[in-house]
Amino acid sequence: MQLPKQDHYEIARDAALSRLQRGMERDRLGVLGARLAEDGAIVDLQALCWQLRVRTQPFSMHLLPGGQEVSLPWQILALDYLAAETPIAPTGFVSFADLVAGRSYLPAFQSRVTDRLSHTVGRDGAAFRDAVERLGATPVEGDPVRCILRFFPLVEFQVVRYEGDEEFAPSCNVLFSDNVLSILSLEDGVVAAERMVAALEGKTPAARKGS
Repeated sequence: MQLPKQDHYEIARDAALSRLQRGMERDRLGVLGARLAEDGAIVDLQALCWQLRVRTQPFSMHLLPGGQEVSLPWQILALDYLAAETPIAPTGFVSFADLVAGRSYLPAFQSRVTDRLSHTVGRDGAAFRDAVERLGATPVEGDPVRCILRFFPLVEFQVVRYEGDEEFAPSCNVLFSDNVLSILSLEDGVVAAERMVAALEGKTPAARKGS
């Protein structure tokens, strides 16, 4: 008998869900900034300007208040975050190049995150500020403009926009909170940065219809 083929995203999601189901401790989830319902099966988690509702048995994840199903990449990120065993709070920010384990990923990170941001919503100063404020952050004016986006309660990004001049076009950089690898894998960190850029472009964690 041939077993049905399973998508690698679904495999990653199911593995993260299994880890979370084995560790539904209220205190640990509280440290992560998540709220466990009295029934012990529902977890609410803030993600940028949205709230995710996770039901562990049977599994579902929806975006509140509308109730849309959350896309698989966001599901994996949220479950991996909620399953973190030894979460610690951030104390500052580091560049992706400062993450020793990620240096081989640097070209991919630049193309998928910083270049994409620079060439889309980061091209125009007013559009950049509007996008940041829509996600619940307040840009700090100056040269460069800086803002802190709280992706999950203990995972933050500092987004920096340089205005540019006659020689150089406007550009952006993305810094990680220095605790990121104590909570997420390196691959999750890159995907979270990509989802943050997508959110600045106007996309939500909701799954596409028909996907």
